[in-house]
Amino acid sequence: MVKTIAIITDKGVPSTEIKENTLINVFKLEGNRVSGYESIKLDSADTNSFSKLLKLKEISLIYIDKVNNELHRMLHKLGIGVKCKEEWEGDQFIGQFVFG
Repeated sequence: MVKTIAIITDKGVPSTEIKENTLINVFKLEGNRVSGYESIKLDSADTNSFSKLLKLKEISLIYIDKVNNELHRMLHKLGIGVKCKEEWEGDQFIGQFVFG
């Protein structure tokens, strides 16, 4: 089964907001193995464009430091899961990365 996950970062650390130059780090997973990677830099902070990009890339789950309620609701409607930093403990995928 192929699954696509994104880690949203700003200057190398998990992002607290969606803004210009935020990086969307996209990982394609087959089973427990990463089979592809792509990094996309946002040109604007528009949440509609952001959510459309996630849908276009078939992202099923994003990792982000925190997310505002409006964006969280929009992503939920699109069927995209959200894991904020306080939910990361014990998560095998995000545990492979070191953020300082």
